[in-house]
Amino acid sequence: MSTRRLSIYPNSQSFEDNLFELQRNFSSLAKNLHELDSINQNLLTFNKNFAVFLQGLRLNSECFEFPEAPNADSYKLARRPATPPPAPSPQIPSAKEKDHELEMMDEQVSGIARPKASMDKQQNKKRVVIKAGSKRRKPVFQTRKITDLLAPRFQGHPHKEIIERMLKELYMNREGMYVHELLRDVGGGLSRNKCMDYMNALVHTEAVVRVNKKGHLFYLDPEKYP
Repeated sequence: MSTRRLSIYPNSQSFEDNLFELQRNFSSLAKNLHELDSINQNLLTFNKNFAVFLQGLRLNSECFEFPEAPNADSYKLARRPATPPPAPSPQIPSAKEKDHELEMMDEQVSGIARPKASMDKQQNKKRVVIKAGSKRRKPVFQTRKITDLLAPRFQGHPHKEIIERMLKELYMNREGMYVHELLRDVGGGLSRNKCMDYMNALVHTEAVVRVNKKGHLFYLDPEKYP
């Protein structure tokens, strides 16, 4: 007679499968939590280093001044037109009008009409004076006198041409110009460092004056170039 062995836990096989699945899921959860902890540690390290970087920038800004940093006045100057509009030329009366005015003044003073011959002689004299005065011209700004004083390395092409354009801009803007204004008006792809190099060379010639007024302001010496 065969004996049949009965199991104490008839559903033990199903429990083993479920427990194995539960163990596998917990292992996956532990792995994910470990990776999440690693990401958290990396973020903490980044926040700490970035906070130190920002603190260094703040201390640097409080310890040093940046005179060339743009401000409200810089933006106003940037919106200014590149070159000032030309001043309207005064209307010069012709020689005939001047002669007529002088004749009227002479008649009012003397009250007596002068003979025609004497009037013709006086008109000729007046015309000669007017012609001689018309030859007077406004002195032209000579940049060559300044460029000849520069160092030899600034005498060649294209340094000399760029420096002459800078001098003309300074002559038209007698109140002075900042570096960013010179870069805007001169153009030609000129870099800021090169522009400062040129302006420092002009300052050494004593033709250009530099002052620190919310940045480096350059202008022609008013005593030498009124």
